[in-house]
Amino acid sequence: MHVEPPKKSFCPTRLNDTESSEEQANFASKDITILPNELLVKIFSNLDIRDLVNCKLVNRCWQELIDDQMLALPYYRRCHSTERRTNPLTVERYHSSIQGWLRGFSNLGRELAAQLDKFLQHKHFTERLFFAIAKVLARAKALTCQDAGTITHSYRVNKASFSPDGNYLVTVSMDETVKISEPVAGRWQEKATIRYSYAVNRVRFSPDGTRFVTASTNDAKLWRLVNGRWQKETTIQRSCCVNDVCFSPDGTRFVTASTNGAKLWRLANGQWQEETIIQDSGWVNDACFSPDGRHLVIASKVTKIWELVGDQWQDKATIRHSSPAVRACFSPDGNYLAMAAAGTPTIWKFVDGEWEQSAAIKHSGWVNKVSFSPDGHHLLTVSTEQTAKIWGAVDDQWQQKATIEHSGSLDCADFSPDGSHLVTVSDDRTTVKIWGVVGGQWQPKATIETSCLVSNTSFSPDGIDLVTTSDFNAKIWVLKSKENDDSC
Repeated sequence: MHVEPPKKSFCPTRLNDTESSEEQANFASKDITILPNELLVKIFSNLDIRDLVNCKLVNRCWQELIDDQMLALPYYRRCHSTERRTNPLTVERYHSSIQGWLRGFSNLGRELAAQLDKFLQHKHFTERLFFAIAKVLARAKALTCQDAGTITHSYRVNKASFSPDGNYLVTVSMDETVKISEPVAGRWQEKATIRYSYAVNRVRFSPDGTRFVTASTNDAKLWRLVNGRWQKETTIQRSCCVNDVCFSPDGTRFVTASTNGAKLWRLANGQWQEETIIQDSGWVNDACFSPDGRHLVIASKVTKIWELVGDQWQDKATIRHSSPAVRACFSPDGNYLAMAAAGTPTIWKFVDGEWEQSAAIKHSGWVNKVSFSPDGHHLLTVSTEQTAKIWGAVDDQWQQKATIEHSGSLDCADFSPDGSHLVTVSDDRTTVKIWGVVGGQWQPKATIETSCLVSNTSFSPDGIDLVTTSDFNAKIWVLKSKENDDSC
């Protein structure tokens, strides 16, 4: 499998590939360090990761100024282009779980933990910690997945979702229960069970992690965290099955996608109220907000993009498909929208206030899912043709960058929080693989063989844990290096 790898922050590139080596050498020898170090640091702090890596090649003075902290800032910004979520990388979480994980991961992990111990009160501790986690995972040539807990249900688990701060895991099942679990001494344990009188399809957390909403066969329920306990806040009755739910980035709205349309709900004066009917008929598979909350896409046979103008939602664009769109997602910067419908996923770009088709991606099989990488530079498409494909934008053209191959059709795939790894589930549904770039190619770093049929997977917000859902349980796995040294 040949792959053109994505550019990684840990692999410096040449300063300017269009210049000759002699011209670059002449440039590097010039006296360009006359600015005070304090000013240089301010300039560097506003550069992106590639520019910083290139600047390190210029001269020794700049190499010394651009340390891990300086690199950590743009790396974190690249993977979190909008501050929509509660950050799991706090000092408290570092002490409770991440510190021990780093120290047990590899020699490099122990070194990074020792460095982090000195920066606990630093204003950019979060960025340094995120960078450290990404660094050890990227350096590992092979990983293992160790059992970190099992949440048992009596029937198929439809979805499992980590809270944005990583402190909770909620699983919803066809057995008419919702279970809330927490990590205790390195293992996930069930802490509460909520019983329904019908199957529960989906669960989503609000961006601040203080609420979650469940979608079931005839309603949506909101739950709120009050003094460390989850309490029911309200019930949204629907006369049909709710397929999915999604919060707006500010957490003040959510949309219900149902078998007979979509409705938008808004929090006003402490109460959740129906704001508008976005679609009054037809099967809606998916719905999602843009990162700025200004746009809302409703994925159906006829997909519509709505725009919030003032305090009113207006129909902005209509996209017709030969078959219903099953998935839709915005890029992290909100400039692109990707949709999966039949064998031709499409990418749309927001240009001069209008949505225009930017590309049509060809697959020979049915596309199950589309998702952007955290930095928005790549798009992942998952297909029944036994492949997951990674696409990158080059001069505003989307080109295939890598192909992840399985022996059968793929059911799902997801990027890790920093975009350096992928998790895939093949059609045998008992094999889960984690992929990373090794030697310039996307290669499997870990394989999980299960005795149950896996339906979904998801990384924890810190990228350390992975949850797999199956017919009767949700299993949480913690990523470890295969060998306990830096050569793993």
